[in-house]
Amino acid sequence: MKDRRKFLKNAGSTALFASLGSSFFISCDDASDDASPNPPDNNVPEEGYSVDGNVYTIYLTHSSFSNLQSAGGWKRFDEGAMLLVNVGQNIIRAFSNACPHQGCKTSWSYSNEKFNCGCHGAIFDNSGNIITGPGGTGDLTSHNAVLKDNVLTVTK
Repeated sequence: MKDRRKFLKNAGSTALFASLGSSFFISCDDASDDASPNPPDNNVPEEGYSVDGNVYTIYLTHSSFSNLQSAGGWKRFDEGAMLLVNVGQNIIRAFSNACPHQGCKTSWSYSNEKFNCGCHGAIFDNSGNIITGPGGTGDLTSHNAVLKDNVLTVTK
């Protein structure tokens, strides 16, 4: 019985290759060389950004950052400890996400061209300047941000 299974297994594989012929395997191989209609952008990391020392390269074509392509779009970028905002005219600004009052990092919102720290109510304009807030609150720490061809480079 064991020999019969072994024979059928080997004979079945041989019969499959004989019936399909080698052209099937060659044509499948050739098909992989065809360009897909929407090839993925191999230059964009899976996360949408890369880090080299204190330089962050952020790809606005990635779904995590695509809202920064439009004026008024913003993002709390926790992995980079930044707040990012598109202020229009192809300008994106980058700030530390640590509120100068007590270092709160995770309670930010943005509306009407203002950042709002939800920890203690500090409000900053989209240039990072303090508008109102508790005593001891200064301006947001600004980072150098350069936008070119949907790639934002931020140096901290």
